[in-house]
Amino acid sequence: MNCTGWSIKMHIASSFRNRRGSGMVLSFFALMLVVAFGVSLVSIAWSSLSLSRRDALRARALACAEAGIDRAESFLLSGGPSGEEIGKWRTSHPSSDPNDHSGDTFYIMNLAPGETCRICARDGTGITAGKIVVTSIGTVTEGSITVTRTIRVVLNFRKENVCVWNNVIFGGVGQSGKSINGNVAIRGSVHLLGDGESFTDLDGDNRWDAGEPYTDSNSNGQYDLGEPYVDTDGDGHRDSREPFEDVNGNGTRDPALTVTDMASEIAGTANLGNNYSGMPVDLRSRLPAPPQTVFNGELVETLNAKLRVKHGRVNISGSASVGMPNVAGNSIKETVDGTYVSDGFGGNKGTAGVYSDNGFTNGYDLSEGLVRMPVIDSGEYTKDGVTYSNYLAYLRANATVYSGNLSLQKGVATTISGPNGSLTLDAAGNLTVSGVVFVDGNISFGPSKSRIIYSGKGTLVTPYSVYVHCDLLPKTNFPRNDVLGLIAGDRIELATGSGDAQLTMAIAMYAQHKVISVKQSEIAGTMVSSYYEMSNVPKVYQVPELADNLPPGMPGDDPIWIVSLDVESWQEI
Repeated sequence: MNCTGWSIKMHIASSFRNRRGSGMVLSFFALMLVVAFGVSLVSIAWSSLSLSRRDALRARALACAEAGIDRAESFLLSGGPSGEEIGKWRTSHPSSDPNDHSGDTFYIMNLAPGETCRICARDGTGITAGKIVVTSIGTVTEGSITVTRTIRVVLNFRKENVCVWNNVIFGGVGQSGKSINGNVAIRGSVHLLGDGESFTDLDGDNRWDAGEPYTDSNSNGQYDLGEPYVDTDGDGHRDSREPFEDVNGNGTRDPALTVTDMASEIAGTANLGNNYSGMPVDLRSRLPAPPQTVFNGELVETLNAKLRVKHGRVNISGSASVGMPNVAGNSIKETVDGTYVSDGFGGNKGTAGVYSDNGFTNGYDLSEGLVRMPVIDSGEYTKDGVTYSNYLAYLRANATVYSGNLSLQKGVATTISGPNGSLTLDAAGNLTVSGVVFVDGNISFGPSKSRIIYSGKGTLVTPYSVYVHCDLLPKTNFPRNDVLGLIAGDRIELATGSGDAQLTMAIAMYAQHKVISVKQSEIAGTMVSSYYEMSNVPKVYQVPELADNLPPGMPGDDPIWIVSLDVESWQEI
């Protein structure tokens, strides 16, 4: 009995000890599992913290690289750190491989402690020719970790002189709701303002008053208070005729063109192009070659043609167009560089006839008053500290003055000489010009169907009109060596005489009131006027170098520069 009880007790104790050992083993494994799980959590947390830290450094490195791009754009738009002109800043990139920066002389920026960027700015090659390629390397160092990110952008820098002479046709206020009356084949840029003529608002009603009709009861030729009148505008008082600046000389005030008016109508064989296609060989041989650009990966000739119309619609009808569809493989640029027409396109073709790099929805892109029609017969003009009553007065005071009408005829020798300007025409039709000759009368060139060849750089000015009945061509190269300017206070008429034939000309023309052309002439250069009357579709060609090689005294000859910088592509490498 005692042995048996002891045996039972020992069995129970042994069983208890076995269970306790198993529990310890289970507890140990549980503890190890908890420790392993904790270590995993710590490892994951540490890895997450490390990744977060690296992500933060990567974001900072990218921001540094973007700061480098911003600085490069600033240098290109405002001038470089060493006095480089706008658009001229570059760094040294000696390798022909655009991706090899081992030999570069970088522009280095220290942005903050541990943050830098290195900038390479170079001229593009191949498909990026004509562009600027900027590579910016942003680097961030924190402790033992350094992160670098690199951005490459392709920039298109444009610097454009928008003065009146950097066009083939510049139009001012227009007349009778139009800027150009008739059709013309245009090669180059066109800039039409369509601004209304300024006036003095005597009664402060913000509109021009033409003078309301009245009954002159006392026959004294003027309105007297109490006399009957027609209150046309219903403002309760009689409005007298308000003074205005008659820029186009038609005797009435012309308001700004509106969307219902027509700035220009292009129809039939008329169009606006961006190259010298179709120019006569004789005329082209006397001009510099047009500039070249890379378009769609091809090197092509271009006139950098743009169409700007501030007020008024452009109607396109029939086979006419603004630009032409691009033709791969051609050596000329068919599309125009841009259209900026606030009142849009009309006609039976409308926007279907527009082939422009920027489409057809862009409005006029220049700020108010940046470009104005130069007016020569009114408004004071100051030069070198001397103020003149108007620009014509300035020209007269600084020119050789000729009294009476001036007729320059091939076959009739003519000489005018003086300290400020001279001209000599021999019987063979060779004209030599220099300086400015001011003529107190009309100027004419003739006879019909003849040719005058000019040499030198000079300008003929008249407060009246100029009549051209014969060819006017440079002896060598227009405008580098030979350039003739014509300035008329009234009008310039081309081949308007009886028996006149179409003309071939290379010239700079300014007529404050009007330019009239009635034959299918071929004209290289620039026309500046308030209004144009064109018939028989003359062809006019811009010469891009003329704006930098003008004859003396041309109104509005100061350059007006605008710059732009567009990002064509952005890539992290």
